[in-house]
Amino acid sequence: MTLGVGLVGFGVAGRQHAAALEGSGVARIRSVLEPDPATDPGPLRRSPGWADLLGDPEVALVALCTPPGGRAELAEQALEAGKAVLLERPAACSPAEVDRLLAVSRRVGRPVGVMFQHRQLIPEQVLRWGWGPGATALLQVSRFRPAAHFRRGGWRHDPARALGGAAAHLGAHYLDLACQVLGEPAAVHVVGRREVAAGIDSRIAGVVDYRGGATLSFAVTAESTVRTARLEILGADCRLLVQDGEVTTETGGAIADHPAVPGSLLRLEVYRDMAEALATGQPPRRCGLAAARAVTTLLHAVAARVPLSGVG
Repeated sequence: MTLGVGLVGFGVAGRQHAAALEGSGVARIRSVLEPDPATDPGPLRRSPGWADLLGDPEVALVALCTPPGGRAELAEQALEAGKAVLLERPAACSPAEVDRLLAVSRRVGRPVGVMFQHRQLIPEQVLRWGWGPGATALLQVSRFRPAAHFRRGGWRHDPARALGGAAAHLGAHYLDLACQVLGEPAAVHVVGRREVAAGIDSRIAGVVDYRGGATLSFAVTAESTVRTARLEILGADCRLLVQDGEVTTETGGAIADHPAVPGSLLRLEVYRDMAEALATGQPPRRCGLAAARAVTTLLHAVAARVPLSGVG
């Protein structure tokens, strides 16, 4: 059965969701809720309002492509209305929001997932490797955005709604990949930050210490026109390299290469995961919100400029 989706927000992310689902047979957009009258959803039905979308019995899943600030409240309302929820990244503004949504999800029996589609790139066995406390990781992400991108009106220049700039919106995918492998962060140390507006970083670097003993050094910038995304994790006898969507794994001297997968296909796999979770009553296999708590903790610590022990 094709999954009915209510899509909230038809900006860049919302259009990516729609493109991934077009003709897929996995899910279809039942309606689009977009508050900007100048934004045209094309042939997709435009929902007259939030209550209409939540009251539609053909909508089984609500995809929230809205700014991070305020998204948790919408997700909670959708869950209480009996809908599954798919959150755009970053998933939430704090680990406390994640915990609250997970509690509601368990109570109402509806799954919550996150559009961290890059998780699909990591082979399942890599998540089971024993990385150990000596694991060391390096992360670098560069996606150019002019200062005007962050300074113009709307939510992108508002720290309470945006959760920051480059780190939260350009580095989130690869920071999440690091957390999928290395686990929960214990401490975050920011060693370099440039801002285009108060609380909105255009370049940031730091170090993350993980509870299991691993260390990640990261740098994310929106100031360079060179486009790249690279994460390398080294264990005692294993290695994971994700570079611009291509994956190389190494263990025991055996090296395997995995080609990049188009983003639309990765997003479609997230919807497959959510459809399966709805059908089985089990949590999503790869895109579940619980697995996004670690990166949410990291991003919140960076945005709030507080020691990790003060994050809640």
